[in-house]
Amino acid sequence: MSNPAFLSLAVSLAVALPGLAADRAFKPDENGQVVFVTPSRNIGCTYIPKGGTPMYTPDDGGPELGCDRIEPLYVRLVLSASGAAFIFKMEGDSACCSDTNILQYGDSWRAGPFSCSSEQTGLQCSRDDGHGFFASRKKYAVN
Repeated sequence: MSNPAFLSLAVSLAVALPGLAADRAFKPDENGQVVFVTPSRNIGCTYIPKGGTPMYTPDDGGPELGCDRIEPLYVRLVLSASGAAFIFKMEGDSACCSDTNILQYGDSWRAGPFSCSSEQTGLQCSRDDGHGFFASRKKYAVN
């Protein structure tokens, strides 16, 4: 391999490798739920496994994924075991998640029937059947 070609390959790899997406797995906390946040700390999510936890059991028995967008307006986006995602708008409820588990931009997470992808443009989460939600500082939407 000639020096210019080798140098070009080395530079390409050096630029590409740090940005490779990763599938992340986070351990459940002491309550049995998985909690993670986006790098901006503006969106935090809580995954409740099927059967619930000692602290909370969804009405349908779970699993359930709920993500809180803090600013500019607090909303909670929830995806249950079936049906479309839904939105809760709550005044004054702005507490969310610990920032121990960070879903870095470009990374994805999966548990049960749910998966989420974190990008600088926002967080996209869906269930295996395609229902899900998107949240960013600029907008949010459910389907």
